Amino acid sequence: MTTALIRKKIHQYVDEADNSILEVVFKMLEVYQKSNTSLLSDEQQQYAVKTSKLYKEGKIKGYSLKETRGKVQKRIADKGND
Repeated sequence: MTTALIRKKIHQYVDEADNSILEVVFKMLEVYQKSNTSLLSDEQQQYAVKTSKLYKEGKIKGYSLKETRGKVQKRIADKGND
């Protein structure tokens, strides 16, 4: 993917993101700018690239933030019913 395309996609995501996502992205960029190094270890970077590729190939499923929150809330509610 070209740098221009990456920037375009990031701008689209940022434009549609809710406040909590924007805060996370902002903090990550702040830390990166201060340290000027990668936030991830080499092993973490390799894992991220690998899982991204598998996701794009349809071999693994991802969940939106909304779906994830729903699953967590359901598990919490189910625990309360035990």
